[in-house]
Amino acid sequence: MAPPAEPGGKLLWLLRHAKTVPDPPPGGTDHERPLAPRGRRDADALARRLGPGGDRLGLPPDALPQVVLCSTATRTVQTAERALAVLDPAPAVTFLRSLYGAPPEGVLDELRLVDDGARAAMVIGHNPTMHLLTEALSSAEDRAGRRQVERRGVPTCALALFEVPVDHWSALALGTATLVSLSTPPY
Repeated sequence: MAPPAEPGGKLLWLLRHAKTVPDPPPGGTDHERPLAPRGRRDADALARRLGPGGDRLGLPPDALPQVVLCSTATRTVQTAERALAVLDPAPAVTFLRSLYGAPPEGVLDELRLVDDGARAAMVIGHNPTMHLLTEALSSAEDRAGRRQVERRGVPTCALALFEVPVDHWSALALGTATLVSLSTPPY
């Protein structure tokens, strides 16, 4: 069971899958494209940063995600397996086909169902959704966060962390969050 939510809101992590091979396997579709060697390296490097002995991107251990929503595409599943492998305690991962090709509002619909006992949740998904969602979550007051996303974009294996001023995931809305960090490879 996740620890009770702390006052002051929630933390939302958005992770775009790591770099993939350009073509699906023979007879496969885009959904089955696996990670490329660079993608495996980037996801492993992110895991080292998030895990014990890593700098955890400068965040306290209680800021790590307790819940992960992950697309069922091969590349997102492989990214999750590699990037989250060293987290202790391991977050609860739910694989959702609905995240593959979902619009930003569709991702929010899934996040609104997260148990309020989880202070921090992560979504592992795809562009253009991750980019659009990263832009759309920032509040009008978060000019620095908006500029950072405009300048850097959301490349493969990019990890955005937002503070969301809600006590209940069901209240999550676009234009209300503050970007805490946007990390990109190389890690």
